[in-house]
Amino acid sequence: MLTEAMVALTDFAVGEKSEAQNEIHLRLLARLQRESLRVRVHGSEALDLAWLAAGRLNASIMLSNLAWDVSAGVLLVREAGGVIVDHDGSAHTLRSRFTIAAAPSLVEPLRQIVSEVM
Repeated sequence: MLTEAMVALTDFAVGEKSEAQNEIHLRLLARLQRESLRVRVHGSEALDLAWLAAGRLNASIMLSNLAWDVSAGVLLVREAGGVIVDHDGSAHTLRSRFTIAAAPSLVEPLRQIVSEVM
């Protein structure tokens, strides 16, 4: 249940063309702060995915997909029984646009929220 979930959200984008992505980020943050137990912004998707695999978080959302940030964590989450998808619900790959990782019961509610705020 999302209302009982601790959700990590990656930090904000910087540099050129970051304003549009940060607008999505802010809308997502606003929704999650209303619909989840807590939102955390640690600034490291590698840390967020490791904590998800260890049971310290219930979900993690990264509005990008950088192999050097997610590859090891994707493996950890999958081995721990978590699910990782792209924004459209397809299986997460190196070509995915976003990284949405969560306990199986939270994936679809989170994916829907991400789709709504895009």
